[in-house]
Amino acid sequence: MGSIIKLRDPIDADAQVHFSYPPVAEIVRMYGGETTSLPKPDLDRSKRWLEWLRGHPFAKIIICDGGPVGQVRLHSLDREDKRARLAIGLFAEEHLGRGIGRKAVRLALDHAFGDMGLHRVDLRVLSFNKRAIRCYASCGFVHEGTEREAAWISGTWYDDWIMGILTHEHTTGT
Repeated sequence: MGSIIKLRDPIDADAQVHFSYPPVAEIVRMYGGETTSLPKPDLDRSKRWLEWLRGHPFAKIIICDGGPVGQVRLHSLDREDKRARLAIGLFAEEHLGRGIGRKAVRLALDHAFGDMGLHRVDLRVLSFNKRAIRCYASCGFVHEGTEREAAWISGTWYDDWIMGILTHEHTTGT
């Protein structure tokens, strides 16, 4: 029925895949990036991205039906308080709206609340990113607060939502 979604460790070849997807205005805007001058594809930039990704305690490449389509990571790990922050990004518009992100988030949460033994995972999302907010809510995240006018994008202030999920609120599996 649906696509097969898996997570795997980053490999060197992922820099080439990242390079093959030029930045797209809609995706860059959802990250809070400036869309008036998108960066041109650059293999060295993609290699730096891969090394940056590998520097996180849990960073995985999202595989959909056998091919890389994005990344998901847990960062800002606080082992004492057993919490981390989640971030996810898909490489291209064609990957949006297919449930790929939702399945990848659930797999990352399985790991966070399972192997990593975390108690809490939170995230920040721009308030206008309704697609992402629906995804996170369907995975069990709760809107905990709003950081008003926290992001300056293309000459306008936007709110950031803070969403979180606790271990007892997570249902394992996709």
